[in-house]
Amino acid sequence: MKASKIGLLILVLGFGGAIETAWSVRRNIGFGPQGCRVLAGRFYGPSFTFDADRTQPVPAGAAIEVVNAFGGVTVRAGEPGQVRIALRKVVFRPTEEQARAFADEVRIDATLDGNVLRVGTNRDELENRSEGREVGFETHLELTVPPATAVTVRNEHGRVEVADAASADVTGSFDAVRVERIAGAARLQSRHGDVLADGVGGDLSLVARHGRVELQDVKGRATVDSEHGDVSAARTGPLVIRASFGDVGVEGVRGDLEVHSQHGPVTARDVSGAATIEGSFGDARVEKVGADARVQFSHGGIDAEDVVGGVSAEGSFGDVTLARVGGPVQVKVVHGGVKARALEKGARVEASGEDVVIDSFRGEVRVEVERGGVGLVPAGALTDPVWASASHGAVRLEVPAGSRFVLDAAAQPGEVAVDVPGLVLTSTTAGVTKGEMGGGGASVHLQARHGDVRVQAATAATAKNP
Repeated sequence: MKASKIGLLILVLGFGGAIETAWSVRRNIGFGPQGCRVLAGRFYGPSFTFDADRTQPVPAGAAIEVVNAFGGVTVRAGEPGQVRIALRKVVFRPTEEQARAFADEVRIDATLDGNVLRVGTNRDELENRSEGREVGFETHLELTVPPATAVTVRNEHGRVEVADAASADVTGSFDAVRVERIAGAARLQSRHGDVLADGVGGDLSLVARHGRVELQDVKGRATVDSEHGDVSAARTGPLVIRASFGDVGVEGVRGDLEVHSQHGPVTARDVSGAATIEGSFGDARVEKVGADARVQFSHGGIDAEDVVGGVSAEGSFGDVTLARVGGPVQVKVVHGGVKARALEKGARVEASGEDVVIDSFRGEVRVEVERGGVGLVPAGALTDPVWASASHGAVRLEVPAGSRFVLDAAAQPGEVAVDVPGLVLTSTTAGVTKGEMGGGGASVHLQARHGDVRVQAATAATAKNP
């Protein structure tokens, strides 16, 4: 009994030590753009704010580089020939006197190195001293720079905002990153914070982890690499997105679109070029595509509408829905069906587990379905080849007036029913029917295994509004 109590005491003490260690690590180690960083000082308790400022002359065309930690950075356009730097110091100390004494040692560092002004603080110097490691303090920098300045920011644990710059190269963590009205290229990297890029005149490169991404009005090519956050894009040039564990929404792409997504749905609308969508565990929807659309999505549905070119769709565990496609269609879906309407240049479809229904189609059609049926309604007189096969489901074809074809229909076991005025039967046996329509033409082959085949005249409503 005594031994068990001693063991329990050791267990309790060990658990307490583990909790204390975890708490210490949590408060003193951070992961920012520069990797793992030991957090000096204590960022809790009473805090006091103090201000400082500095003006630095710079030559025409000078670039700005800002390095900071534990505080925000704001860069905006100001007057030509000078950089104004405002530093807001937030010091965590028990009394204002103690905080002021420490704040007096925190200063702005601004060094002109050739044509680059490097701006920061003396944080590293203070944290290398023993007393400095015991004090938590934030340094918030606000800069006004000459118009059309190239800006670089490296910041940890703080918000970053850059506006009206010639270019922007920003790395931030543990808060939001926002760039607006950038005349040229922008390069953004962020961890544990949302990102907004609004009004980029050149190319955009964006890498984000654990935060929402929003970009709009990007004139150049944009590439986005995002994990654990939603991505939205509007009015961009050619766009490439790689995303995981988040929704992707795109609207208004001038050029081609390419999306690779895992564990999240994808929606894309109004793409002037081609669209390529790959992903899993979510639905994919594309609408208004000016060229071809290729969609490959597993464990989710696929929906494509108003595509000028052709559509290639491959999916699983979800239906494929198509409407108003101008080019050839190829579909392969496992554990899902197909519903298509207004296909202008035919289709090749393989499906399993659900029915395939193609309404108002033109061109050659070839359909094969396992464990499902087939329904086919041409948009006009049927003159192109049709091949349809179904197992454990029925095959149904509607025939408009003026059609010309040779029919070969079989249902085993099952029956073939034909009710089309003008279709002449040339051979009829158990489960097999052959005939001609309009004097013959293209081959129409219909086959059902464990199901019926029905060929009937198109209704007046179908002929009027296909």
